[in-house]
Amino acid sequence: MSAAPVVLNVGGTKFYTTAETLRSPSAGDNSYFANLDYTKGEIFIDRDPTVFKYILNYLRDGRVMFPDDGLTTGLIFQEAKFYGLGKLVEKISLVSKNASGYHDIKAT
Repeated sequence: MSAAPVVLNVGGTKFYTTAETLRSPSAGDNSYFANLDYTKGEIFIDRDPTVFKYILNYLRDGRVMFPDDGLTTGLIFQEAKFYGLGKLVEKISLVSKNASGYHDIKAT
């Protein structure tokens, strides 16, 4: 795999990453990103880009922090299901609010 940048256009907002990040262990083998052809240039994904930064951070680090405002949690959960990120879906389902009002979710 190449470390060349991959451009994801999510609902009109461009995100730059690498194929390695999108195929990371955090993503799992059945994720939306597992079988994409990253050699064809910009990839358009017809989804709301609002919480994609959280999805991408989870793929990069196997960990993501986000505010516990109910709406954000629900949107991330919905997008994690769409992208086939089973580990993240499971963790969001089990997470409890910590003292700071943020969720801190790790892949393992």
